[in-house]
Amino acid sequence: MGVVHIVVPRGFKAWPCVDFDYPTRLAEIEADLAAGCPGLAFESLTVEASPQTEIPRVRKLADRVDGLLVFVLATNWPLTIELLPEIGSWALSTVFVDEPYAGSGVFLCHGAKALRENNDVIMLSSTRFQDVLDVVNCFAELGRPDGSHQAFLAAAEKARSGNLCSQCAGGPCKDDPIHVQSVEHVLDRLKHSKILRVVSDWLPVEVRHGVTIESVTFDEINSAYHAVDRQQAKSWANRWMAEAADIREPSPKDVEDAAAIYLAMKQLMEGRGARGITVDCLGGFYSGKLPGYPCLGYRQLNDDGVLLGTCEARVPDMLSMLIFRDMFNRNSFASDPVIDTSTGQIIYAHCVAPTKMLGPDSKPNAFFLRSHAEDNLGASIQSIMPEGYMTTSIGWDDELTTMVLHQARAVGNVDEDRACRTKLAAEVEGDMDRLLREWDRFNWHRVTVYGDVREPLEQLAQALGVAVVLEA
Repeated sequence: MGVVHIVVPRGFKAWPCVDFDYPTRLAEIEADLAAGCPGLAFESLTVEASPQTEIPRVRKLADRVDGLLVFVLATNWPLTIELLPEIGSWALSTVFVDEPYAGSGVFLCHGAKALRENNDVIMLSSTRFQDVLDVVNCFAELGRPDGSHQAFLAAAEKARSGNLCSQCAGGPCKDDPIHVQSVEHVLDRLKHSKILRVVSDWLPVEVRHGVTIESVTFDEINSAYHAVDRQQAKSWANRWMAEAADIREPSPKDVEDAAAIYLAMKQLMEGRGARGITVDCLGGFYSGKLPGYPCLGYRQLNDDGVLLGTCEARVPDMLSMLIFRDMFNRNSFASDPVIDTSTGQIIYAHCVAPTKMLGPDSKPNAFFLRSHAEDNLGASIQSIMPEGYMTTSIGWDDELTTMVLHQARAVGNVDEDRACRTKLAAEVEGDMDRLLREWDRFNWHRVTVYGDVREPLEQLAQALGVAVVLEA
């Protein structure tokens, strides 16, 4: 069998984290495969460079083996966006494995694309490695006298589906009364809303579902940052450090820089009459065009209950957050989800999150001040979210013409240094398998609000003229 390990070059800032110890992890995987699959022989290949370089190497490996086992060990977007669909087109017995909190985004989006285009691909996303071994042992079907690709698929699918979580913790959700505003109210609020999108270059003004989207360049936010009263920034930094349950990595200077970014964002919004802001934070920080991360500032904006902020210059996420605020008067959490089929859970992960998820007057939950996960720099937040409540999550297609929706019961917070800092675990309502198969259509991000609010969201979608896909 061929084993392909997708990683990133040293120093590359991506999940699971910068300078992750891949040699040790690869040795662990290969030892586990050897011990757990004694009847199989493996030939391994590690890939990290461009698709033009790596796809021919993987093709050569595929030509001399009976099947491929592909571990997605990092969010290597440039490579995986082409490699996974390409492998899926080869009509070869193939298993894609997500390393949770490492390759989840590219696995979900582009593994699902390969699966949609070629149903002969097996996808595994589990924190229990025995699930991987059970499926990999099915490659033995290819070596039997009557063995075939179809026999492998049947055995692998039986093993995979047999390991899906069949009994979650369950139990009733906590009582969570929520006041729902009318569809007409939300539509009117959207029509009178402006959001700022902070990017490298100026973009023309857009209007999407009534919301005006105006661009701001990094030069403008830098000017605002340098004009901030540093004493005021230091005051905010001291407040945040006092409120935090713990300060793990950031220095006081990191937190003060984050506070200055917060004040700069607030000034820009107030000066332009905007309700929200979304910054290309990764592109700005990595290029040196943004002097600090906005994560702590987003938390403050959202918890104050008037303005909104979210990361990565994501207009669809900001639209979701506006809807949740205007319809339910609640904060929401934009995240990079991870799927764990062994527990039936989806884990919503990001380095920014509010601490008042149950309404503006609710008691804030505990939080830690952390560095940003991918590069271990700056200041971000690990929010310890409430458990036992029903949540509703939505996402959008690129054209904002289709809303995707699922629900899950919040059951815990994952404390894991790989991937983004805040990690809310929730048990999915519905079909976990279906959830895996929809991801390529709607991008990686989802935005989560506390509350059982599927019905009013469906009514709003109808008024907006957008389709709704129930992804689970």
